[in-house]
Amino acid sequence: MSKKKPKKKVVDVLGRMPKKTEGQLNVYYHVAENSGVGFYRQYLPAKVLRDLDIQNATISDFRFGKGDHASMDMDTLFEVAMWADLIVVGRHDKGDYYAQWGGIREFFNMPIVMDTDDNVQHVRPSNPGYTGYHPGSEALMWNKHAVGKVFDAITVSTENLIEVYKEDNPKIYHLPNNIDVKEWEKHPIKKFDDGKIRVGFIGSSAHTEGIKIVKPPLKRILEEHSNVILFMTHVYRSHFEDWPKELKDRIEWIPWLELETWPKELRALGLDISLAPLADNMFNRGKSNLRWMEYSACKWATVASDVEPYRCINNGKDGILVKERNEWYEAIDSLVKDEKLRYNIGENAFERISKDFDIRNNCKKWDAVYKEIHKKYHDFFGKKKVFKKVKKGKYKQLA
Repeated sequence: MSKKKPKKKVVDVLGRMPKKTEGQLNVYYHVAENSGVGFYRQYLPAKVLRDLDIQNATISDFRFGKGDHASMDMDTLFEVAMWADLIVVGRHDKGDYYAQWGGIREFFNMPIVMDTDDNVQHVRPSNPGYTGYHPGSEALMWNKHAVGKVFDAITVSTENLIEVYKEDNPKIYHLPNNIDVKEWEKHPIKKFDDGKIRVGFIGSSAHTEGIKIVKPPLKRILEEHSNVILFMTHVYRSHFEDWPKELKDRIEWIPWLELETWPKELRALGLDISLAPLADNMFNRGKSNLRWMEYSACKWATVASDVEPYRCINNGKDGILVKERNEWYEAIDSLVKDEKLRYNIGENAFERISKDFDIRNNCKKWDAVYKEIHKKYHDFFGKKKVFKKVKKGKYKQLA
């Protein structure tokens, strides 16, 4: 006699499927990018909202950048939609992806929200993403169509992105990036006592323009201060091949750091001064202050470009804002020479992010936004439809 197959459960990497609680929304977060974007925009808010018992949040398969997602079959997708009051979908600019969510919206009469973290309409040619998001590309066409015609509301990480997308969809909400300070505090901050000053930039391969900004002042800093060591993400090694050997020998190349252990590995670098260069263009104006937040979680003194994402910095107190090449040199030079200044800026920055940018303090805003979207939708379109499955691919409407 064959054993009964266990019933398939909804994909949920946070544990059991939460039961309905009076006054709480059932919100399903669908991660589109198994990367830092998916982590900060879907996984982290869902996890914290659930941990704090504010929202019945569940989330699709997420693997911290390790391997591909496990895709959902139609039965699982149906179960998700039956359970959820609202679905949050990460941006993924493909026709079949958006058709799936548009179909669920129409079938169940329920609100579907798209979250986006970038101004994809203005991706720079130096950015690896330009291959998919160049003018006239299919991805840009689907993005514009989805924002305006598929989703009931859009959530974005910055005020700038509201301006970018509001023409296509006026129902747009600002949910800023945050970090989980509690998680960062679990890991020790590395301190060295060898007389060396460690200056560094940690970022993806999309920051070629930023590297060009800081390269000349950094060369001068290393020439004038023999105790300075430069830490640089390994993908930019080729950009420093024209430096003299004695300077190149003082560059420590940072390998790929795993997303799952990112706070631990970043704090273990032991930097004294961190750099956040950003060219002023339409794409970068849509970026968030996340790099400064992560640096500040390590208590590093940050020098940042005086551009829109970093103007949250209190200049001279919890970071230093600079524009011109000579200002980059002067800011880094002052921090190299002044240990107390480095310490004060690092401590102030950590205190600031703990107060203003901790997801545990701010996650109620996410819940409030989704409750507003949910209420407005059903006030206008009526109740959600309820079904039961009668056989494979066939469903009966109950209400």
